Parts: sequence; C-alpha cells; structure tokens
Amino acid sequence: MNLIQNTHQELEGFTILVVEDNELNQMVLKGLLEYNGASVAIANHGKEALEILRNKKMDCVLMDIQMPVMDGLEATQIIRANVQWANLLIIAVTANADHQYKDLCRSVGMNDFITKPINPELLVKTLLKWLVPEQDSKASIDDSN
Repeated sequence: MNLIQNTHQELEGFTILVVEDNELNQMVLKGLLEYNGASVAIANHGKEALEILRNKKMDCVLMDIQMPVMDGLEATQIIRANVQWANLLIIAVTANADHQYKDLCRSVGMNDFITKPINPELLVKTLLKWLVPEQDSKASIDDSN
C-alpha cells in the first residue's frame, strides 16, 4: 500500500486571510492553502476582514470583490489608508476577468489578481511570487548593505 505524502509545503509559515462570502469557495481556498502549508483565517466580508486584521497579523489577504456588508474594493481602500497595513499583500479573487476590472482592483491598492474558478497551481505560484519567508527577506536586506 502506497501512502501519499504531502510534500506541498511551499506556503508553510504564512498566515493568509481569505475574505469570501461563498461558503464553498471558502472551503476550497482553505483546503488548497492548508494543503500547501499555510495557516488560514476566514472572513465573510470586508468588515469582518478589518476586524481580523486588527487582532491578528496576516501575511496576505485573498480578497473577493463582490460581497455583502462591505465589498473587497472598499475594504482594500480602508486597509491601504492604514499605515500599519501599507505593505500587506492583497490579491483580488474574482470571477470578473476583464482588464478594466483588473485595473480597478489595482487602482484601490491590490497587488495582484486571480480569477475564479481557482486554478490551484496558479494560486500557489501567484502567492509565492509575492510572499517572502522572513529569513529570506532579512538576508536580502543584509545583502544590500
């Protein structure tokens, strides 16, 4: 009997906030992220996301755009207006894939854009493009001196 080992730990050590109002999408994203080693918190809308961010350090926010209570664009604008979150990685996760929509997401301060349905490989690749493990970021700061 062969046991499959989880060698997908590329996101180990990172804490990611998933802001998504759809329960199925929450479960899919949480499963994919945890499978790849990340710790995951869930918010059902932008207002909940802001409350979580006030109480816990996150490395990244995967932000749905269209949600009740507070949408992802408004939440991102509030996050970007707060100095303590100025460098927080925010990636839009949306079914709207046109260029105007991507530009709108970037104009409010989102770093990148992933479309639904989620492609697991693209999700991890996009996160790894932006996330830098702490020891690596310290090393690159030291290297630049």
